[in-house]
Amino acid sequence: MRTRDATVLLGTLLSIISIVVEPAEAQISAAEQALREQALRRIYEPSPIDPASIRAIARDLEIEDEVAIVDALAAYELAWHPIQEGPVQTVRERWPVCFSIDRQQGDVRTRHTPELLLLLQARGEAFRAADIADEALFGRLLAADRNEASKIDPAASTLRERRRRRRELLGLPDRLPGTSIEPLELVTTVAVDPEILEGVLPVLDEWEADLDAALVARWSRSEAIERIRAASMIELGPEWRRLLTGVERDRADRELAAYEEALVATEIPRRNINAEMIGALGLRVPPLAHLEMVRSHHELAHPALFVEDLRLARLIREILTADELDERGREDVENLVAATAERLNRLGVAAATRADRSLASRYRHVSDAVPLAELGATPTIEDDIDAIADEIALLDAVLERRREFDRLVRPFAGLGADIERRVEGHRAVNASFDRRDRWSRDRLRDVLVELETRLDERNRGVDLDAESEFDE
Repeated sequence: MRTRDATVLLGTLLSIISIVVEPAEAQISAAEQALREQALRRIYEPSPIDPASIRAIARDLEIEDEVAIVDALAAYELAWHPIQEGPVQTVRERWPVCFSIDRQQGDVRTRHTPELLLLLQARGEAFRAADIADEALFGRLLAADRNEASKIDPAASTLRERRRRRRELLGLPDRLPGTSIEPLELVTTVAVDPEILEGVLPVLDEWEADLDAALVARWSRSEAIERIRAASMIELGPEWRRLLTGVERDRADRELAAYEEALVATEIPRRNINAEMIGALGLRVPPLAHLEMVRSHHELAHPALFVEDLRLARLIREILTADELDERGREDVENLVAATAERLNRLGVAAATRADRSLASRYRHVSDAVPLAELGATPTIEDDIDAIADEIALLDAVLERRREFDRLVRPFAGLGADIERRVEGHRAVNASFDRRDRWSRDRLRDVLVELETRLDERNRGVDLDAESEFDE
């Protein structure tokens, strides 16, 4: 009996020890660590298009010239050889001493030494050379002979594939949600009619052209900011916070924070292009289909706005499936939604535009228009005023849109007792959101008045930092 008790006790102790020393839940797995490192490497180490993918692109372009395809493959491989043997090899050699993945949390650990600057320089050379090699490849594919029965435009279709590859090559992880979207996916999820798809192609082509230029600009600026930030960290050296005085430490923290903010700001031009494209699609697709696209865009790029769309969509779905609703009632609900869809779309696009404009104001002091040498500057009073004013305008847009949602669902309350209960519950939650947003807007208006007063005093030469004689 004692032996059994001792065995049980030993087993209990071993289980406790295993819980203490076994960090399985706290640590990421080796497979997850490998995936994260692979994703990180894609940002710093370009990869060529594999031969199978090039042949698939050639098929999509309806190229039948096998000799031209083989020549393009050989030339592409030849162009990539010095890239892989030169700058890519430099990146790989310095990678282990510059980056690692923390097994505990999965975070990226960066060692800021002169080796990192050499890696970043090689990275820039590698990606620029890779883009040139891609350009030459697609030039050869464009010159190849097509199927005589082909009806596709060789130049337009090849350019479309070229830009798609550039989005893959120069794409960076989103720092803001939903910056990287593929509009064709938004379209095909709700509209598969060939005529509709053909009608939206001009909008998508314009989006691709604008995005292509913005993507190159974003990559170049991000790469430059990373090099400047790395040089600053290397100059500061390890444990720099222990060595600097309070003022110096604050200045260094502010400059490093500005570099991080500047990296976020590089996404704003792309978000503006996306918002313009979503708005333009409204002229090419039926209102109800566009309503779904707006919702999908909000889900990706504006999660806070999507809460509104999601709650409204859920309520309408519940009403349409309610037992007490007859066929005529369902038809009335659908007709009412269809009749108001165009206005809901306009308000949805307007709210998204306001949201992105508010972001742009918040990051204006580190936007792409600011020279790299001036990134450490703090926002001015004018910057703060614009940011607050745009945030107020965003809340106004959200409140207006919510009022339209409320007007839409109010007539549904007469369709039955259960439906009325759901509608009133929905409106009660809306009222809570309204009170929250009005309170925030009113407080922001107070802040705006205070900032405008400070600006006026500054313009009149009043020393804002001077102590009042009554302070003692």
